[in-house]
Amino acid sequence: MKCSKCRLKRLSKEFPLKAVSHLCKHIPTWCLECVITYLEDKAQSNNIVRPGCPECNVILTQKEIDYLTSFWKRASFKLDIPVFSREEVIEVANETGEFYVVLLNGQKYTFRLEEIRSVRALKIALMNKTAIESRKQKLIFKGVELNQGDKSIVNYGIHAGCHIQLVVILYSITKEVSVANLVFDLYWGYPITGRDYLDGTCLIYAGMSLWKKYDYSTKSYPEINYIKHSGDIMNDTNRRGHHRITIKLNQLPKEVSTLYFVLSAYNCPNIGHFVSPSFQLYDENSPQEQLCNYSIQTAANSQAVIGVTLQDRLKAYGKLLKLVFYPMGMPKIIVPLTEEF
Repeated sequence: MKCSKCRLKRLSKEFPLKAVSHLCKHIPTWCLECVITYLEDKAQSNNIVRPGCPECNVILTQKEIDYLTSFWKRASFKLDIPVFSREEVIEVANETGEFYVVLLNGQKYTFRLEEIRSVRALKIALMNKTAIESRKQKLIFKGVELNQGDKSIVNYGIHAGCHIQLVVILYSITKEVSVANLVFDLYWGYPITGRDYLDGTCLIYAGMSLWKKYDYSTKSYPEINYIKHSGDIMNDTNRRGHHRITIKLNQLPKEVSTLYFVLSAYNCPNIGHFVSPSFQLYDENSPQEQLCNYSIQTAANSQAVIGVTLQDRLKAYGKLLKLVFYPMGMPKIIVPLTEEF
């Protein structure tokens, strides 16, 4: 769930268990930390009136305020590793109980803290259960990647009941590869219902803000001559469609941080209705050297997916690429590519 106040994704247990006041007519959308911060700020002000619900302004009773404060003090998810003493870390390391690893499709695997001590051990256990190689596993907990193999998982703040996100890296290009003029070619066959479009879109972000969007309707911008979208290239005779996006990476503004290539079904319920959908990724200067040539199978049941994410390489002209499939509507986690995995 995302807190409507701090805008951070939180576990459901990080929200109040019930409405802040018995008079509230809404479900809580502020996380407990934001609610407590709000109440503390009100308590420190000179206003003698009891504070209200931060979302609907219903006045809280002292009993409701005391309940929220007590619940916050007893919350099990408040774990701040940097402020632990040496003795506290040792105590946490002896934790027991179940924790979970969740894939983006919602599939969940259960492990025990007393059996899985290190990040490396967790990756090996996941490989045994899922057949996903450890080097293709990206483990994320509260936005932090578990990338130190020998480090204890509890030292990342993981305890009983925690959920770790597993992102599967299907394809990666190492730092030895340099890309200047990137080409993303998307192909698809018409579904049995007839002509339809598997849209290829490029979303370009500067930090957290959308900088430009390129798709079938916005193929170019007058002031930008180094990025183009082909629009719909349809072959009704052979029942094939094609989208082509070209980007001169070394001409992108410095503030650009991330590129997303998104695939989405136009009329069909999901991507699986298209015949043999696939894409190619290559440097226009060396088209014979495919950076990636992939048939889209894992995304068949999704209406839209983020197919390729480019990040961090923008500091060095295309040296880092990674390919991950994200069903739209699921969490989309950006993970810097490391040489370690």
